[in-house]
Amino acid sequence: MTFYARPSWRLFWQVAADLFVLGWVAAWWFVGRAADAVVRAIAEPARQAARMGDEVERQLTDAATQAGGVPVVGDGLRRPFGDLAGSVEAMAGYAQQQVTSIEQAATLIGWLVFAIPALLLVALWLPRRLAFAAGARETLELVSTADGSQLLALRALATQPLSMLRTVAPDPVAAWRVGD
Repeated sequence: MTFYARPSWRLFWQVAADLFVLGWVAAWWFVGRAADAVVRAIAEPARQAARMGDEVERQLTDAATQAGGVPVVGDGLRRPFGDLAGSVEAMAGYAQQQVTSIEQAATLIGWLVFAIPALLLVALWLPRRLAFAAGARETLELVSTADGSQLLALRALATQPLSMLRTVAPDPVAAWRVGD
């Protein structure tokens, strides 16, 4: 299958368009990754809150264990520390859930920022490239037939502006009939 024209301005524009599309997609990939990183940075306070909650919960659990070792009143002292540790653990869990939600949103936003402009341009560019390739294939198949080149020459004559026909030959029809 032929994807490019023969060396000409058309080939130049085809290659330029292909390189533009490639650059466009690559640029939006980096913009999407940047959007992902920005949204993930929003989760940093929640990450810190989760880490601090885990640390406070660990310290409260240690305090509850030590308070439980106090003779006679140990169980009474341990209970408030244990309850507080449980509450802090729940708060740290909520902060971690918030981090997870923000990271999922960051992934989705990053992909959407990349995919929407990239797919829109590819949707405009790809059908034209495939149509050219299909037309080139059909032309090559037609040229390989017995009178295919004659038919293509007739088509070229029929689609030229009248002002161009005289520049091809003084009598274009006669030239075509003799195979010129």
